[in-house]
This record gives sequence, C-alpha cells and structure tokens, in this order.
Amino acid sequence: MPKRKRPWRIAGISALNVLLMLFIAYYWLSLPRTFGDEAFFIKWSSLIKKSLFGLDEKPRPEDVLFIDVSGSKTTIANREQDLSFFEPDELERPFHRKVITDRRDLADFFHLLNEYDEEIKFVVCDILFEDSTSHDEQLQKEISALGQKILGVSHLKKGKQYTRPVIELPYAAATYRTTDDLFLKFPLLLEDSIKTLPLVMHEKINGVRFKKAGLFYLINRHMSLPSPIVDFKVRQSDFEKSSNLQESNYAKIPMGTILESSLFMDAQSLADYFKGKIILIGDFETDMHQTPFGETSGLLLIYNAYLTLAYKQYVISIWWVLFLSVSFFILSYRIFAEVKVKKPPWLGNLFHSRVGKYILNALDEMALLIVITLLSYFLFNIHINILILFIYLKIVEWSWKIFRPASFSNSSNK
Repeated sequence: MPKRKRPWRIAGISALNVLLMLFIAYYWLSLPRTFGDEAFFIKWSSLIKKSLFGLDEKPRPEDVLFIDVSGSKTTIANREQDLSFFEPDELERPFHRKVITDRRDLADFFHLLNEYDEEIKFVVCDILFEDSTSHDEQLQKEISALGQKILGVSHLKKGKQYTRPVIELPYAAATYRTTDDLFLKFPLLLEDSIKTLPLVMHEKINGVRFKKAGLFYLINRHMSLPSPIVDFKVRQSDFEKSSNLQESNYAKIPMGTILESSLFMDAQSLADYFKGKIILIGDFETDMHQTPFGETSGLLLIYNAYLTLAYKQYVISIWWVLFLSVSFFILSYRIFAEVKVKKPPWLGNLFHSRVGKYILNALDEMALLIVITLLSYFLFNIHINILILFIYLKIVEWSWKIFRPASFSNSSNK
C-alpha cells in the first residue's frame, strides 16, 4: 500500500516541544549569571551591533553627570586587623591603614548639592560606607537633607545580610553574579527577594511599580526578564573627548574640580549645571570590572543596568515570544519529521570518523540557533542561551530515533 504522510502528528508534537523550549529559554535567562557560550555570543554580537553597524542608542549626555572620587582619598586605621599589639606611631604606617573616600570632601560636595536640590533629578552614591570617621556627623547632615533624592549602595553577604552603611541613607544591593569574571547580567532580585540597585533606581526615578508573581516578574504590568543582560549604552570610551566640537560628550568630573570651580561660578551657572541631571558618584580608577567592552567602572555597570530597564529592554513582548515560538517550531519539526539537509560534498569530505559525522550532523541546529539568538538580540535586544537549547535538541533527536512510536512516523505502511 502507498505510504501516507502524517504531518499533523508531527506538527502537534513539535508544538509541545516548543512549549518546553520556551520554558528552558526563560529559565536560563532567569539565572543571575551567564555561562561560557552565552558570554561569547553576547560579547561579539554586542560588538558587531554597536561598533560595526552603529546601532547604539544612547541617553542624552546633558541628562547625567558622573562624579569621580578617585582623587579624593584619605586613610584610616584598618579595623579589620588586630592592632592591639602595635605602638601608636606604628599604626600610621601604610600597611596598617585603609584607603577610603574622603568624607570631608563628600560632605562639602553634598552641601553644594543641597544648595541646588530643586534642580537635581536624582543622586546615586556608589560608595560603600563601611567604616566610621570623624567627619561622618557632617556628612550625615548633608545626606539627610537630600531626603529621597539619594540612593546609596550595599553589598550582600551570605544569608541575605546587607553590608549596612554607617551613614544612614536609602540604599540597595549593588551585588551581581558572574562567570569567568565577565559582567553581563544584573538581576532584578538577589536571593529571590532583595531588590538590586538598578531596579530601585528605576522605581524611584521613573515611578514604576515592580511585582513578583510566582515565577514571573512584572514591572508596570509588563512581564520582565528576571536577570536582563545589560546593554552597554555608555562605555568608558564615551568619556574621551570628541574631535567634533558639535558633538556632546559624557562628562566625568573629579569631585575636587567641582568643589574648586564652585568658588568662582555664580549661582545661576551652578543651577544650570545641575539642572535636571542624574548625578552618579563613584570611583573610576580602582573600582573596575571586566565587560565585553573592556574594563568598566562599577558605577557605569549600575548606570547601564538602569538604562536597560529605563529603555524597557527587559520586557517580554508578545512579538518576541511569537518569534521564538516560530523559530523553535522550525527546529522541532526538522527533528520529528527527520528532515535531511543535503550538505555540500566538500563539507562531507572533511569529516570521515563517526565523531566527525556527528559533528557534521549537528552543524544545522547550531547554525540555526546562532541565527536565532542574533535575530533575537538585533530585533528585541534579548539574547538567548543556545548551548543548553542545542544539548536539549540533540537529546530529543537521539530519543526520537530510538523510541519513536510507529504512529508518529512521517509515513507508515498499510
């Protein structure tokens, strides 16, 4: 009897597999860190998109002011050491001292900000106030005067415990997870309940509402990725002066320079200088982290993570889900329908061993997955993890060849 094809059966099981692949993709994107293959493709697709194609949307330089405190340092006794065995004069030696940001300079700078607090949009202070100093009372007074317009940082210890600042101010966790010391993700929550600094910034500056509902995260009722991969809109190279005088540059100003300049500037000029700006305070010399675009200051990691949220690159849109569904359906149908793609003879001649033949047969899925993750990033600014999906597809393919029911064959003899 002639063979009868049953594509509807194949389509049905392919649709079920699509649901499983969507769950795997979402779960992997929910993890707070990235993995080897993911980091590789994120790095190079980001470089191609931004550097080669120039698809690099940026915030207005006039909306932000970066304050560098790397030149405003002092030393205090290192309380992490047992100093009871040393004489008072020995305690002044460098190896018994700890370098911190000068609290007196900070107090003077915050005093200046308070004079123009109506002009300022928001202040983020990426300085970990772990140790007490003799200038804390003055600094506390100036920071308290800013009220809810300021946000400080804390680190997360084991057991969901914050490193609590000795200066009282609103703060949030600036901790992230990484693999191979390459920063790519900033999770919205740590330990499933602790909001991170970029999310709190987004809430305070843009007035959004965040809610966790079971496995899903909602921001203003939009479903969100739990750990968005950060889009580096502002990079260290953006602080370099442009040869085009008509082009705006991001300003990274030493805190001491602003304090000194304020002595000679009139009130209106200072008001215009701070007007409408998000002021970001941090160290651009010692607090450095590895990213796809080279070493980047911790303050820029926070700001770029915030921009990823502010530009709504966290949103799981229906179009992205539809794109993945169609893509995953094509991959699934190829497996269950046992579609054979004829490869060029020259490619087959390169692989003669059993392992080589297996690698050759796997090239189709890998190539398609690479195309899918690139299109996902270029169209929706969302990367997907292809290694785990590739492994899953090969397991499904192997299982299908061994345990395939006769009723689900492409064809059957009657």
